[in-house]
Amino acid sequence: MRGKRFYSNSLRDLAILSVPTFISFTLQNLYALVDIFWISRLGTSQIAAVSLASVVNFLVFTVSQTIAVGATAYVSQFKGKRDWGKILEFSTQAISLSLYSGLALALLVFAFPLPAMRLMGAKGSVASQGVSYLLALAPFIAFFTLNFGINSLFRATGDTFTPMFILVLSNITNMVLDPIFIFGLKMGVKGAAVATGLSYALSFAYGLFKLAKLLGANPFIPHKPDLKLAGKILKVGLPSGIQFTLMSLTMIVMLRIVAGYGKEVIAAVGVAGRIMHFVQIPIMSLAISSTIVAGQYLGMGKEKEAEKTVLKVVGINVAVMALAVFLLFPLSEGLMGLFSKEIARIGAEVLRFFLVGQIFVAVNVSLSSAFRASGDTMPPLYVSLGRVTLLLILAPLLSRAMALRGIWYAMVLSAFISSLISATFFVKRDWKARAVSKFVEVEA
Repeated sequence: MRGKRFYSNSLRDLAILSVPTFISFTLQNLYALVDIFWISRLGTSQIAAVSLASVVNFLVFTVSQTIAVGATAYVSQFKGKRDWGKILEFSTQAISLSLYSGLALALLVFAFPLPAMRLMGAKGSVASQGVSYLLALAPFIAFFTLNFGINSLFRATGDTFTPMFILVLSNITNMVLDPIFIFGLKMGVKGAAVATGLSYALSFAYGLFKLAKLLGANPFIPHKPDLKLAGKILKVGLPSGIQFTLMSLTMIVMLRIVAGYGKEVIAAVGVAGRIMHFVQIPIMSLAISSTIVAGQYLGMGKEKEAEKTVLKVVGINVAVMALAVFLLFPLSEGLMGLFSKEIARIGAEVLRFFLVGQIFVAVNVSLSSAFRASGDTMPPLYVSLGRVTLLLILAPLLSRAMALRGIWYAMVLSAFISSLISATFFVKRDWKARAVSKFVEVEA
């Protein structure tokens, strides 16, 4: 069984872990692109509405990451120790936390859809379309968080193939349902939300079945919470949750700043951001593999091998992003034009700046895998806080001198400086000695 196997930091094993994760993330981001492809046929207002409404997706992702990072640190390290009893305990609590947090987010979206859109600067038809999208999405939010939790548990054990298959299943479902609900049933943007939600519900059922087989027991026991274990997961995951909130805030700040430049610019940033999600997939896949392998090494007490794993992934990821910049720069306008001819020119400029910034993001993401593997999740939080603060300072200053282009320069500069801060933490902080599984053993 894949989840029972141990992986080294060889290029072969990193590839075995990364390729299915790459495919999974490609499929996960395909959800967004399939939706925006069909929504773009409805009009620019609908594109802008769904782009601004995606703030909810950021929040769902942030909450899910809080739980996933905490659970992954424990599960991967206990995998290194071959302690499957502890893996089941922490998996059960991760699933329960995913359920309750998803239900809480759904209630918030039901209660405040219009304030959320207005917070993002939406007005008129853009605001009303966004509200329709959010209300249709809300009933399915718990399935989003549960799916994220289940897939992260598979990856933490080293099984990256099962999440890939789950996402293949849900993507095929979404591709079939999207045009049916959007156009066939004439639901418009609401149809995109319902189609995606139903596909996540189906993938949750299958994922839970497979996870129960791996663990030898059903981890979906929301009525039996263990507050002590849940607290441990949240203690490790909360700094990452705040970090991902700040990362989400980076895009939210970007959208809020450009909102005054018109719906074409909002749509351009939204589409460029979704394309960038695809570009980030290789570096995110390798970083997750780094977290899995480094976590298992820390569980075994092999700290030097854990460090070698992270440094190897840093080098690979920087090379991958440099290649992406070289290949995609001349294709930027054509890529944006696939979604809307109206935003092709301005969108191409946005996309090129985003691409350059991703080289520095690659360094950040790779080094953060070291801290997540050990459960020492404060340094990535500090780095993200620094990046958002820099963006908030630099974007208004530079936009006064260079208009929109100043905002794009601010984004690249903030990414560069934050990568230097991340490297300093990696070198100076003894993250290897902070492996969380050591402290569980001490308490026991």
